Amino acid sequence: MLNKSNRVRVIGSRTIYAKHGRIILEDVLRLTDGSTYEYVYFKGTGCKPGAVAVAALTEDNKMILTKQYRHPLRKVICDLPAGGIKRGETPKQAALRELEEETGYTAGKLEWIGKFSWAPGSMGGTVEIFFTKSLIRKGNFNPDEIANIEFVDFNKVLNDVLRGDYVDSALVIATLLVSVKKLIQP
Repeated sequence: MLNKSNRVRVIGSRTIYAKHGRIILEDVLRLTDGSTYEYVYFKGTGCKPGAVAVAALTEDNKMILTKQYRHPLRKVICDLPAGGIKRGETPKQAALRELEEETGYTAGKLEWIGKFSWAPGSMGGTVEIFFTKSLIRKGNFNPDEIANIEFVDFNKVLNDVLRGDYVDSALVIATLLVSVKKLIQP
C-alpha cells in the first residue's frame, strides 16, 4: 500500500523560535503526490537531540523521585532525575550528571534499560532511560532545580503508575520497564 507520505523531501526549513534552550522549526515538505505541507515541531538541542532519565533505587527498593514545579501544568509534580544531553556528553555521562545535580547521589553502576520519544509527531529526540541500585551519596541536590526529593517504595510507585497518579512520561515508562524487566527483587 502506497500513500503520499512514503517519500517525503524537505524543501525548505526555517527556525521560528530559538530561546531558552528551545528551538521550534517550520519545515516545508514535498510529498510524493507533489503537494506541500508545512510542518512545525520542536527540535532537540546539543550534538544529538535528546535527554536522559534515571530510575534510581536504594538497596531496600526505594525509588528516588524529584518534585519540581512544571509551569505548563501549573503545579509541582513527581518525576525522575532527568535532563538534556549537553554537547560533547554521552547519554550515560548526562545521566550521571543529572542524577548528582538533582539528588546529590551518583551511581556505582548505571545500566541503560530503554528509550522513548516524548511526542514523535511534534518533537525531535528521545529520552534514554538508565537504572541503578548502587547509589553513592556525593553531596546535596541543587535547590534551584528541584523542590524536593522523596524516597518512595517501588511497589507503591508501580501501583500509583498503574492507577494513573503520575503524569511524567519518563517516570511512568521507567517504572514499567523496571517492573517488566524484573530489575529488582520484591
